[in-house]
Amino acid sequence: MKQLSAFIKSARFAEVSILLGFPMIGLFFAFKSADQLISLPVFLFTAAIFSLFTSIYAFNGLAGIETDFHNSRLSDLKGKKTSFIITLAVSLALSFILFFLIKPALALFAALSFLLWCVYSFPKKGFKYRPVLGTLIHFAGQIIHFLMGYAVLAPIDEGSAAVAVYFALLFSAGHINHELIDHDADDKAGIRTGAVCFGVQTWEKVSFALFLLAALYISALSLLKKELLVICFPFIIAGIIHIIFKICTFKKPSGQTKFLSERSFYRILYFAAGIAFITARIFNLSSFTE
Repeated sequence: MKQLSAFIKSARFAEVSILLGFPMIGLFFAFKSADQLISLPVFLFTAAIFSLFTSIYAFNGLAGIETDFHNSRLSDLKGKKTSFIITLAVSLALSFILFFLIKPALALFAALSFLLWCVYSFPKKGFKYRPVLGTLIHFAGQIIHFLMGYAVLAPIDEGSAAVAVYFALLFSAGHINHELIDHDADDKAGIRTGAVCFGVQTWEKVSFALFLLAALYISALSLLKKELLVICFPFIIAGIIHIIFKICTFKKPSGQTKFLSERSFYRILYFAAGIAFITARIFNLSSFTE
């Protein structure tokens, strides 16, 4: 049981599951008929993307062994080097095999994604240790993940790339909030994130600006492309609610508790928006014909 517990913690399945939302949303943007959702490519993709994210988190944990001990939030990951290595090797190999079986191009996308996250997490030299650069990795990585999901069922086009930018902005803003959560631990470990380099108050404003930009972007995109208005409506509403929440809590004392609370709030909020979007796509297909 202890070995199983160590494996689960080192694989960070809870965080992996959260990341699954973005490529799965990409898949639901692409599908045209309900029978596609119970197809072999979708099943294989679900397993493949889960394996890819598991390998990414395993590499992140392996690369951060020397610095994560300063972070109480990651204290359970200490002493898990062997588990990280096994998880990394098995999950990465499995993901490449499954992606190749779906479409060879997806295996190339997966390799690019893994390479980007290696650049982010590489011990002491990675973009994780540099202000702004880490956020850029999150932005680029999320565009790739969304388009990977979309490409399972449809060719990537201008419209899918435009929608991917919204989720990349959302993910980048969440990453900045994550840096705010870990500010004290990162400062002690000598990790020069944006929050450490520019200060908590400044970085909190940047987080707000990115979340606001994401909300404005998806609203403008939906107005420009009328067929997206109904599809993206849950995300537009979620963005409005989130911005109101941030304005109402902006004057609260900054600290890990505040930023953890906000993370919990927006995770639930955007999860609900995603479920509403998926439900509408499944049961109201006639509303989305172009």
